[in-house]
Amino acid sequence: MKKILIITILTLCHWNFNLFAADGQQVQPGKIVISDRPLIPTGYGLTKLLNRDYYLGRFAIDQAAVYRSPEDLVYIDAARQMEFKFLTDRKISGATFARNLAASMKINNESPSLKEHLTKIRAFKRFFTRSIKKGDVLRFDYHKSFGTRVYLNKRILGEIPNSSEFYRILLNTWLGERPPSARFKSGILGQNGDDYAISLQQQYESM
Repeated sequence: MKKILIITILTLCHWNFNLFAADGQQVQPGKIVISDRPLIPTGYGLTKLLNRDYYLGRFAIDQAAVYRSPEDLVYIDAARQMEFKFLTDRKISGATFARNLAASMKINNESPSLKEHLTKIRAFKRFFTRSIKKGDVLRFDYHKSFGTRVYLNKRILGEIPNSSEFYRILLNTWLGERPPSARFKSGILGQNGDDYAISLQQQYESM
């Protein structure tokens, strides 16, 4: 929890956020915003594919959200965003990416929950018709007003309405028991060493 607070404070300094701002506060240009909610990052993570940098990830949550533990980030019904900036030199087909993502969802969630949301998972997989390449930005937003939205380079790929539980299933891909790597999960939760965490943040914001 201490690391989460450290990274959050560093991020707030970078973005000039007021953590205790009241709802409806005017949001300055350049901030992370979903609908009417300003967000703050909890941390940054790097994952690899075949020993090469694959993508940098950043997780952000409604600045007014209250949570006591990292696990709450998955369950809390607040505006959230998981965003990735791709570093790989290999072009990845949309079908391959969707298949790998679905496989990760499967191993990080309980079977009854997956079965209950099978229709939404199938619809979600159909969003990925475009190849993903170096420099692309993929984003998964959640807000109670619209559910889950998926963007590629600011272009919306699709939306899953009424999907608070579905978004939890999706987040478990990176924050569950079998994330891309332990270090990636720690980074997203703000628990990496300070120097490494700051270097990832600087790399992410410079892209």
